[in-house]
Amino acid sequence: MTDENANLSIDFLVGFTIFILAFIWVVSIIPGLLIGLQSHTIDYDAVAYRTGVILAEDPGYPVYIDRSNLSWEEKLKVDKRDVDRLGVAISRDSPNILSQDKVNGFFHTCTTYNTSAFTYSLGDYQKRVIFSDYPYRFNISLRDIERNEIRSVGDVIPLNSSYGYIRRLVKIKEPSIATINASGYKNADNVSTHRFSILLNTTKLVLGEVKDPAYQINPIKEQIMINITNLNKTINQPSVNITLSSIAVKRVGDTNSYPFDELYIDDNSAPQLLLPLEVTNKVSLKFKPTFFDGIMSDAEGSQIYLTLTFNLKDPGGNPTNSTFFNNTPGTPFNYNSPNNFDYNYNPNYVTQPQLRPALLEVAVW
Repeated sequence: MTDENANLSIDFLVGFTIFILAFIWVVSIIPGLLIGLQSHTIDYDAVAYRTGVILAEDPGYPVYIDRSNLSWEEKLKVDKRDVDRLGVAISRDSPNILSQDKVNGFFHTCTTYNTSAFTYSLGDYQKRVIFSDYPYRFNISLRDIERNEIRSVGDVIPLNSSYGYIRRLVKIKEPSIATINASGYKNADNVSTHRFSILLNTTKLVLGEVKDPAYQINPIKEQIMINITNLNKTINQPSVNITLSSIAVKRVGDTNSYPFDELYIDDNSAPQLLLPLEVTNKVSLKFKPTFFDGIMSDAEGSQIYLTLTFNLKDPGGNPTNSTFFNNTPGTPFNYNSPNNFDYNYNPNYVTQPQLRPALLEVAVW
């Protein structure tokens, strides 16, 4: 009779091995079946990091292309629903260099923007910065180190709970400023009407010698400021009143005259809109971003002239002749005059765009 003990032992080992393998496989897939029932931990640091990257390295959307498609901070003046993404970098090519105008729009701290444009409680920042339906709480702040200012939006950071946090060293690009000492332009024109012209050659400024947008003077996208000082030191007669009678903004090849943007007389902080105005010592002009682009054409318009006309009067209000600050001889718009003040990259006449250090902090919980 044949002995079957050996066959039984082999069958047992094979069956037991199959059982063990099946058991291991079942145990390994059970956690996957229950993963939807398990609690999970959100990586708040990752969310904060992503938010910081979007703000510091992206200019937001829409981004300025031409007059038909303004950048998002300009869109705030029209309708915030046109804004899809908030970013405060001047361009994608210059990460961590922030636009002053975008910063003002983001923290709605500039009078040119509606202070209720974005509302944290309604989720406006959630949709355009955090990009999540999850109800994150957050605090975004920008510490201007040089000016010792802090701007923030969001909730107060909790002290007794964990939160994600990221901070980035950034720089804020300041606008360029032309400060013109009128006493340096005094001449011998002994007349009652004097004119001063300023040239902005946008082709030279934007497409010329400076290519890096972090240091570029760009009147099409950024604010332009012009300060004319020491006006009273250019008169050679006592008791002469200075009156700013007109400001003309013209493009070469175009006979139209465009209204100026904002005018400040002496140290008055409120903008003046109606001329003529009496001036004691100082005139300041401010042109908001895209102002100059609005008066250009596609074919021409790379050169724009600003001409200020001053009238001198005696205490009785009658015109009186005197030498005064003047750089445009002959007709009011002498485009070929070499004496026009050239708004350019010469640091002796125009303050170049400065980069202020700042600290961007993002907390998410």
